[in-house]
Amino acid sequence: MAVHGIHLLPGEKVLVDIRPHWSFLSGPFIVSMLAIAIGVLLDVAVPHTSVALHWVEGLVVAVPCVWLAIRVVRWRMTRLLLTSERIIEEWGVVSRRQSELALSTIGAVTVFQSPLRRVVGTGRLEVERWEHAEIHWIEDVRKPVILQRVINRRLLPHPPGN
Repeated sequence: MAVHGIHLLPGEKVLVDIRPHWSFLSGPFIVSMLAIAIGVLLDVAVPHTSVALHWVEGLVVAVPCVWLAIRVVRWRMTRLLLTSERIIEEWGVVSRRQSELALSTIGAVTVFQSPLRRVVGTGRLEVERWEHAEIHWIEDVRKPVILQRVINRRLLPHPPGN
């Protein structure tokens, strides 16, 4: 069975399927709105400017708007899936990439949130793997504390000797 192009293992079920938090878009959105506001302000405050100056102004406003458009496409094409067997991250606009972490290899999951991110409801997950002694970061997670609880409920007990 496939869910949005991701093939599930026999008996595997999707528990969580989320996109990055909307704060992923906040930087480009704020810069774009400021550029548009400044562009409109210049058009109103300085009437009768040359065509060349309008082209420059248009380019200055267009760059942050293109950045926002690219970020929106990246946001739409990025997903985090938690299944009964693994954590799957999928991203990429032109070429699709996928990262998988089997729940059986995860030792601990830690949440990192600044005070602002706590108010907004986003954060970063640190996933520690047993066998590879590596740490995997998952950025811009929606409600990371709840996701951490769901993952921790699915984790197997530590193997003997570790």
